[in-house]
Amino acid sequence: VEITAALLDEFLKTDSLDAARRVLTDNGLTPVSGACGVTGLIEPNAGRLASFEDFKKRCEMFTAVGLKRTYITTTTAPGRAKFASDDYKAAAANLRDAAEAAHQFGMLAMVEFVRASAFISTLSSLSKVIREASHSNLRILFDCYHFWSGNNKLEDMDDIRPGEIAHAHFQDVPNMPREFLDSTT
Repeated sequence: VEITAALLDEFLKTDSLDAARRVLTDNGLTPVSGACGVTGLIEPNAGRLASFEDFKKRCEMFTAVGLKRTYITTTTAPGRAKFASDDYKAAAANLRDAAEAAHQFGMLAMVEFVRASAFISTLSSLSKVIREASHSNLRILFDCYHFWSGNNKLEDMDDIRPGEIAHAHFQDVPNMPREFLDSTT
């Protein structure tokens, strides 16, 4: 199963991390990944340091329920719509920091490109930033929906190097024009 931060937070309003772990183990479920729910961690922004602290807390929580992998999406912090080339260099450094923080909790850090992101919405952009980050504890989470419905090309997959993708999301979508698709379809 994949754990989402929002659902775990809801559970923790009335119970403990130990209880959350028992729900998984008692039902024979293996947690394989956790959506940390932290935005503003990758791109330069005024709240990035607070996002980094939130990410470390998530890593600690996820470790307590048995996760070994967490991921960040490229959804940006509110208020940022325009980016410059130097922002991508800063993103590589920011991802290096996140990968190192996750490593300290025994977790692998992954990044999912999101089709609606104003910063990194494609596999090719994410691959470049992750390669620039050059951290052994950082990988791509490949989401088929964001790839198919976004501004990607099939030949972008030819550029993937062995080991760069650590996890994948597979989804189905309704038979409708891609322009109608959003994060809930």
